[in-house]
Amino acid sequence: MPQPSISSCFKAISKHECDYSLIPFENSSNGPVVLSYDLFRDFFVQHSHRDWQQFKGPDFEVIAEQFVSIHHNFISFGRDLGHVQRIYSHPQVWSQCNRFLEQLEEQCDHKIEKIDVSSTSKAVSVLSMIKSRDQQGKSAAIASATASEIHGVPIQRTNIEDVHDNTTRFLVLGNRGSGGMIHFTPRTDKKLSEKKMTLLTFIIKDNDNFGSLCNILQVFKQHNLNLQTISTRPSRISAWRYVFFVEVWYEEKPLSAALVELDTMVLDLAVIGTFYRPNKFFDMVGKRG
Repeated sequence: MPQPSISSCFKAISKHECDYSLIPFENSSNGPVVLSYDLFRDFFVQHSHRDWQQFKGPDFEVIAEQFVSIHHNFISFGRDLGHVQRIYSHPQVWSQCNRFLEQLEEQCDHKIEKIDVSSTSKAVSVLSMIKSRDQQGKSAAIASATASEIHGVPIQRTNIEDVHDNTTRFLVLGNRGSGGMIHFTPRTDKKLSEKKMTLLTFIIKDNDNFGSLCNILQVFKQHNLNLQTISTRPSRISAWRYVFFVEVWYEEKPLSAALVELDTMVLDLAVIGTFYRPNKFFDMVGKRG
């Protein structure tokens, strides 16, 4: 069930319109997909809502992750790239293709307009609807080879991304209690390692206190829990107060004890999901867990 936006993917799983929902979470070249973080905040963080006392948490969670190699292509009906005046693509793409875009502008000798659209596939769809040959030659998209094939617009340059191993990490959302984890275990999928990650979120309760964040991080250290990532997004409680997102290597008893200890130090402590880490992660970082 294709969706027009990341927000629609969240809504579809929350309304039980699908069994699983696949959303992009971060890219190896340009970092977090902030919209996905904001949507996790909107669905999981009670105090970020105006009617926070009426807030009901979601009945879905993250149940798996996948790492997908991303290759971008320059797609256009026009073969002469020097005539291009506008390029369509998803906002996340531009910084992944900086070198190519800089060289293209030097070749064109004019400023090229970069137009954001909801997805790279949508970018090629826009090109396919242009009827004027003159405008076809002045318009291009950055997208996948599949989008080129589906919409019938030819590729003029392949693999234009800056980093050859450019990879996007996707998270799989599934309904709580649906048994989804049964389908994503090392026993059923040999691409998975035995190690798990837990993604959780919180707001610091006394964030003006000296060392408040350090005290929270110290809890993880005292329980021998290793953090993989830590990110923040605006909480919407007040200006310059943040929601923290933490990924920690899962150990059942130490993590359970740490969450109990953290409960008095934070607001809205919520576990977004626990999932097995694919072997591909360890291959990419140069070591196997």
